[in-house]
Amino acid sequence: MGKFAAQMLLCACLSVFTVAQNSQSIDRLSVTSLAVAVFHGDASIGSATGFVLQKNHNYYLVTSRHVVLMCAEDTNPNNVGGWICADRLKILHNTAGRLGDWFWVEEDLYDDSKHKRWLEHPTLGASADLVALPLKNTSGVEFYPLDLALRNSDMQLAPGDPVNIVGFPLGETQGGGLPIWKTGTIASDLDINYGGKAKFLVDATARLGMSGSPVYARRFAQDKSGGTNPVGVTKFLGVYSEENQALELGAVWKAEAVSALYDSLP
Repeated sequence: MGKFAAQMLLCACLSVFTVAQNSQSIDRLSVTSLAVAVFHGDASIGSATGFVLQKNHNYYLVTSRHVVLMCAEDTNPNNVGGWICADRLKILHNTAGRLGDWFWVEEDLYDDSKHKRWLEHPTLGASADLVALPLKNTSGVEFYPLDLALRNSDMQLAPGDPVNIVGFPLGETQGGGLPIWKTGTIASDLDINYGGKAKFLVDATARLGMSGSPVYARRFAQDKSGGTNPVGVTKFLGVYSEENQALELGAVWKAEAVSALYDSLP
């Protein structure tokens, strides 16, 4: 197991006690984002973020396409140079019936005939940085699928409005398998497809490991019915895909592209 996976496993074990003892509440969207470790064989070559969509009785991990195509320099001292590319993912899933407990589950990226297992956008194909990987190893997993109906939440948004990118920058967590809530602002007009594709820009300080993170807008207001708790509205905006660290800009594939991918799934 690579360093990233080992560190995350240790954090997961430590965090179980904290949640169980203090009965702390966890945001529903914090258990929706999942840490992903990218492997070639037993060699860890990177990290990312993903989330699950459910269709019928099937579960799919959604992440960025470049994650499943990730390659890294081969550092095995027994090999003479060269590159190795992803052939499996390890996903830090929630444990069934035990909120605050996580365990790693491995999923192959290729079948026995070396054909890719992931599914791509039905019309954009490889030009869309989105994939859905059917999950085969689901025993003992508690799924918290992202509700795509959140893309239709009634909320007016414009450039400059804040958004949340919920993922794992450089593999970092709150503790256990809980993601980091990074904040950015919308940096392009949402009705414009940046670069001619179904993307928009966010002004955010992003890092490796955030690819595949769901992006949301959240707003809270006082309960006009007389309640004491604020009323919240959440809108799913899309999937974080890429960053230009020099410009501190990132690109988000819009929720409409994710919806089209979902509609094409068996």
